[in-house]
Amino acid sequence: MGRFMGGRMGDDPATPTAGGSANPAVYSISDQYTMKTDDGWFTAGISATGGDSVITGSGFKAHVFTSPGTFTINNNPQNETVDFLVVAGGGGGGRRGAGGGAGGLRSSYDQTGGGGSLQSKLPMPAGDYSVTVGSGGAGSSSVSARGTDGSNSTLAYNGGTITSTGGGGGSSDGTIDGNGGGSGGGGANNKPGGPGTSNEGYAGAQAMNDANSGGGGAGAASVRQPTSSPGPQTAAGPGGIGVQNLIAGDPSPIGTPGPSGDGWFAGGGGGGHGYNGPAAGSGGAGGAGDGGNGQNNGGDGTANTGGGGGGGGGYPEAPRGGNGGSGIVVVRYPYS
Repeated sequence: MGRFMGGRMGDDPATPTAGGSANPAVYSISDQYTMKTDDGWFTAGISATGGDSVITGSGFKAHVFTSPGTFTINNNPQNETVDFLVVAGGGGGGRRGAGGGAGGLRSSYDQTGGGGSLQSKLPMPAGDYSVTVGSGGAGSSSVSARGTDGSNSTLAYNGGTITSTGGGGGSSDGTIDGNGGGSGGGGANNKPGGPGTSNEGYAGAQAMNDANSGGGGAGAASVRQPTSSPGPQTAAGPGGIGVQNLIAGDPSPIGTPGPSGDGWFAGGGGGGHGYNGPAAGSGGAGGAGDGGNGQNNGGDGTANTGGGGGGGGGYPEAPRGGNGGSGIVVVRYPYS
């Protein structure tokens, strides 16, 4: 790269600017952000701190929050907007029950949840912006209670806050329907699943007898098992698929493997089954837990993916449903 020569865009590089050195090749740029080199004009970009890790990729930086914190813009001379991914905590699975719904997923980059359009990038002039990372909901240890809902994740920006909704808890055998959330929890023992949230995730399905439903995912709803084979012969329902988001690069250092590579988030937990023989439901791609059968607990969602917990088995009952996975927040901006 050529040498730097300070000056505002359009200045003659042989003429010192105000406050500059008398040496025509060296200039003070303490309050200027546009510089000229022998190869052309270069503009300083965003300078920022914060996050549990910072990933530098080809032409970008991504600040990754796996716990609450503050994203600080030290300077943003060109008033550039930033991309984001905000994933809430996944819902817990039910006991002898259904899978938890995935945490809601909102993004301006690559793909977003619930089948919605990508959201607008966020304005972030210099300042501090709070970040909350939602925890996963606990799996139920009682047939009379759903799994616990996941917690919301948030990202503040100049003018508002992006909020993704925690996943709905999965239904247990003796409870009402699965709960609504970013994605809805599944239903157990013929009960309906809960609804998802627009532009965040999808609904959980109704159960078919002891073949309990999976929770909804950010990329698809869970599906009720066939009504033509009721009872112990019918496998439990899988969780809805999540969303692949490569905001941190390709290959992605965050998320989990899925149908077409890594970087998957917010899958729905698999449904549990009331018998030992039939298969439990698998968790949806995106960090979700598998369902259990017989004495098997539901599988836990993976941390920092927003995956739902799997439903627990029954007869004799498993002690609990799976816990939902915690969420994640990522902020990305151009960098060179």
